[in-house]
Amino acid sequence: MSMSNKNKMVFNKIELVFICLVAFYGVSYGDDCNNDLTSKSTAVKLSHELFCSYDKTVRPVINQSTQIIVHTSIFIYNIHLLEDWEVVQINFQLLMKWKDEFLVWDPSKYDNINFMHTNSKQIWIPDIMSYDSGYSVENSLSSYFLPESMVKVTNEGLIDYNQRVTLSAQCSANMAKWPFDFHNCSFFIGSPIYTNKYVNYTFTNNDDIYVDYSPNREWKIINVDHKCIFYNYDTKDNGSFSHCLIQYDVSIKRYSSMYLSSIIIPAVVISLMRTFTFLMGREYTLRIVLLCLFFISELLYIEFLDTKIPNNGENSVFIVLLYRNSLILTAVAIVICVVSNELYKHGTEDFPINPPEWIKSASAFLLSKRPITIFTHFNNQREELLNEQNMEEDTPNSQRDKNGLFWKTLSILLDRLFFLFTLLISIINFWYLIP
Repeated sequence: MSMSNKNKMVFNKIELVFICLVAFYGVSYGDDCNNDLTSKSTAVKLSHELFCSYDKTVRPVINQSTQIIVHTSIFIYNIHLLEDWEVVQINFQLLMKWKDEFLVWDPSKYDNINFMHTNSKQIWIPDIMSYDSGYSVENSLSSYFLPESMVKVTNEGLIDYNQRVTLSAQCSANMAKWPFDFHNCSFFIGSPIYTNKYVNYTFTNNDDIYVDYSPNREWKIINVDHKCIFYNYDTKDNGSFSHCLIQYDVSIKRYSSMYLSSIIIPAVVISLMRTFTFLMGREYTLRIVLLCLFFISELLYIEFLDTKIPNNGENSVFIVLLYRNSLILTAVAIVICVVSNELYKHGTEDFPINPPEWIKSASAFLLSKRPITIFTHFNNQREELLNEQNMEEDTPNSQRDKNGLFWKTLSILLDRLFFLFTLLISIINFWYLIP
């Protein structure tokens, strides 16, 4: 016997075994559908007759051109934004109702049973799915479709699907106005197979969407809205059909009261206290200690914000800019404090040096401006002293006193001017960088 004949005999045997198996299971299935259930309960008889020949892959309508209307509602339980991943997770109760023309019976024939419960995997259910990251956080294909659930079936064929699901969707979060940030997140759900001609999803505008909502400590839901996004497609026979995806828009806002007290208010207080150190007079050591403490506090706040706020891409976070600018002003204030103290020490020396002419001219120019004299409270005698250019008839002692007074006055002038400067810059920072 040739090798080809042997192979042919093997294939014939395999084919015969396969036919026998199919025949066996087909008979078994048919026997199950034809079993005598006279000894069973009425509910078992009803379930058997409904699902014996039920095919869940076929749309449950007698006429396949009939449209199935699926009434859909959602009830939000909670919401959470994963800021590092820019993913919003929404936990909600999904309710769907539709009519299954294959699951209809006469209650009078079944002890007046007018409804029953069964598993959703045993019947046809709308193939609604998430077009974002799935209904659960699992990264699997099954997570994109509806989870299994117990459904209620009435004698008129009305199906009630009720299941809590968790939907994860991408959300482009802009943290620029943190902690007063506001985000609009969108996710899409719809049918990947049936167009509106065969399955039409209607979403109700239920006012009690938050009836079971558990408030989140971080986020407040401002609004939830939905709309149908239609996509039109052309067919090869010059026809066309439309397909609807439901877009849900969720607006959320961060609860900012705690951050206002722990981050915003300290920034304002530190800025104002730094500004008023310029009015402390000759308390040099205390001024330096305070300014160093402010500098360290602002540096620690920036480090804290770096760990708290995720990277915001090209957009800067206003509160971080506020602390950055405040840190720079504090560093400048430390330098000015040292310079001012050195100027004052020149005035307390036994033989104060003669001030350079350019310093005299600059001081005279500044004190000739009335707003500066008003805000710095310099009297006319000090102004005349700083403007005096001719000292030919002065005695050495009077010259020494005038030099000492000049350096002391210049130190005070520097402090007063930087008090106004830092106060103005701080107000500008508050105005533009506090969201």
